[in-house]
Amino acid sequence: MRRSSRAAALLSLSCGLAASFVTSVWAHPDDHAVQTDEDVCVPPLGPEGCGKAAALRQRFLAGLEPFEAKDATFNPFADRDYLSDTDVLNNFLDIAVDPTAGTISGSNTITMKSLVNGLTTFNFALRSNFAVTAVQVNGVNVALPTGPGVNSYLRTVTLNRPYALDEVFTVKIFYNGVPVSRGFGSIEFTTQAGVPLISSLSEPYYAATWWPAKDGDVFMPGDNADKATWNLALTTPGNLMGVSNGVMTSVETLGDGRKRWNWQSSYQMATYLACFSITNYNAYSVPYTYNPPGGGAPVSFPFRYFMYPGSDTAANRAAWEKVLPMMDAVQPVYGVYPFANEGYGMYQFPFGGGMEHQTMTGQDGYTESLTVHEMGHQWWGDNVTCRTWHDIWFNEGMATYTEAIWSERKIGSTGQAALVSAMNARKPSSSAVAGTVYVYDTSDNNAIFNSSLVYNKAGWVWHMLRGVMGDQTFWNFMGQIRSQYTGSGVTTDDIRAVADAVTGKDFAPFFNEWVYLGGAPTYVKGYAPLTVNGKTYAKFHIRQSQSTSYPTFTTPIDSQFTSGGGSVTYKVAPVARTSWFVRPTPATPTAFNLDPNTWILNYGKTTESYISAGSPPVILEGSPVPGAAPEFQTSPASVALTFSENMNLSAANFQVLRNGSPVAFTYSWNLATLTATLQFESKLSPASYSVQTLGTPTSVATSVALDGDIANANLASSLPSGNGAPGGGASYNFTVVAGSCPADLNNDNMVDDADFVLFASAYDALATMAADFNGDAQTDDVDFVLFAAAYDALNCP
Repeated sequence: MRRSSRAAALLSLSCGLAASFVTSVWAHPDDHAVQTDEDVCVPPLGPEGCGKAAALRQRFLAGLEPFEAKDATFNPFADRDYLSDTDVLNNFLDIAVDPTAGTISGSNTITMKSLVNGLTTFNFALRSNFAVTAVQVNGVNVALPTGPGVNSYLRTVTLNRPYALDEVFTVKIFYNGVPVSRGFGSIEFTTQAGVPLISSLSEPYYAATWWPAKDGDVFMPGDNADKATWNLALTTPGNLMGVSNGVMTSVETLGDGRKRWNWQSSYQMATYLACFSITNYNAYSVPYTYNPPGGGAPVSFPFRYFMYPGSDTAANRAAWEKVLPMMDAVQPVYGVYPFANEGYGMYQFPFGGGMEHQTMTGQDGYTESLTVHEMGHQWWGDNVTCRTWHDIWFNEGMATYTEAIWSERKIGSTGQAALVSAMNARKPSSSAVAGTVYVYDTSDNNAIFNSSLVYNKAGWVWHMLRGVMGDQTFWNFMGQIRSQYTGSGVTTDDIRAVADAVTGKDFAPFFNEWVYLGGAPTYVKGYAPLTVNGKTYAKFHIRQSQSTSYPTFTTPIDSQFTSGGGSVTYKVAPVARTSWFVRPTPATPTAFNLDPNTWILNYGKTTESYISAGSPPVILEGSPVPGAAPEFQTSPASVALTFSENMNLSAANFQVLRNGSPVAFTYSWNLATLTATLQFESKLSPASYSVQTLGTPTSVATSVALDGDIANANLASSLPSGNGAPGGGASYNFTVVAGSCPADLNNDNMVDDADFVLFASAYDALATMAADFNGDAQTDDVDFVLFAAAYDALNCP
């Protein structure tokens, strides 16, 4: 076969470009798991064992091009809207495999529902090397399909009549031929110990290299949300066993000595997850019961294993049977295994690493990381599937993160420390991180299965989401993804929408920076102590020094300060390449640690002197505090705002609103305490109040504008102010409530003559709010009636 220029370049190098290709793009032991200390990958082009890299390497060294060639007319971004007009309900594949001739022959009966009115054609995928000998629609013979065309696996059947919206019908396709393996070995005829071994691995869009199916065309994004139930009648030589998805319902011995292995799955399954494998397997099973925490009903199902006789050792059995405690470890956070009615299977196959075929994982190795990665896919990849190959980071990132979750949660684990260690072991190199986890060009298999991006960096995306949300919210978020998209497919935008809904926050910046764009941050930090009015603070900055081609990463990051009074940690969100913040500390800070628990993928956290140039002043304290709700009897007669430094301020820089209307005040500035006081003519009556800065207050020393942004206008801990950049105005709220004893004007816990004197004085002066019991911003006869009623009560409750 003619080699492509890329293949020729790889073959011409033994440790150069080829080594770089294998290690940087395919450094997993499957399509999947990262090697750990217990299973270190061998050098490139050495012995087998580094996952799909091994399959690629075998094919390159054999002079084979593993991927389909594309001619100059191919457009990976062309719109091919052929997937949305039908919904496949079931595939019934009845095939005979001849290991000697290397052929597959048989039929697929596709039961489907029309999603449009007047459907007249149906598109299915089957590579051109196969002959289609007949097609039946609802049992009626129709013309043979047209196609496939250039750069395509698609063939088009003209139906026997138009089909109405929601009408169910069948298309049965008879075919035969010699399969041509593509991808990582989409269909391989080989041997093990001299015995025939035939296995499939269809991911991403190579199912059509061995069976006719509705699928996204080769190179295209596809739609993995159109899932169907599965039946396979697999005819093999009599001395071999056939394995597939779901459960084996029966074995038939045919008149010529061959056997037909009947497999069935009642769960919805994406096309690429269908599989078969044939050889002289040793088969055994292990019973399993999961007892959900909190007293839920036990869930029991079998684990089934299929090994080559020469590999069926006690050690290998023990290695694969670790999947039982793995299930125990992840189900409390992932939910019950989604295919419990059909159990979980593992079978040995000839490909490097593993493949998460639904309910029946294929593996060639026995490492923990490989086994747990594939098992994790049953939730994230199989039960909920990336809707298109653009979104495969969902599948592979969560399966990679499952490896780390296992490290965190298995018996004897050190917990958070083990999680961090596992994530650091899966950290992509700084040079590899430039690309995106979102796959823009799905015609590039190297991009779809890029280990640095689609696996490792995507694993970090999930880890970071957990860090931002916190454990409880994160696992609720994952549960919502599963609840909303179980048995279907999810896009990147779908995931973001669930994040928004669960948290009530906007995750668009996070997904833009970490999924749709490339790179990662490199942090440089600095701090300086600050004391105002005897209270200690840390002034600090976070600078991002990564390539200017990378975005500014606004992911909230933990900032920990240590002092003689202990340590305190704040989560802050940078908004610019250099962001400044001020936070209170128990005592004068002596150390600053950024992201101490390693929740953010980054390539440096170095220290420098605090950068004062450009550092904005902030509001340190407010009285009343944001969200305060004092009772009328103790309501304030002023608002005081304390700043981090001397300010250029005047009365024109402030506004206090009462139920939306301005309240008059007298302004004063205390340089010694750095406090602005807004004094009212009387204490404030029951109402809702908003304190706001106006204009652009600036520092006297530096002329830098105030960073007055307050994250939550109703939360006391939102001060000190600041989002990290100069120029934001401040606004926060508080409320004065009537309270249980509003007539106790002198706050001595009783209503008596002294209160009457105070009320009369306010009433006579028509003071605006001093005795405004009904909260209408004036003291009048209505307030007198209310006061009199309260006065008669005498004692406060």
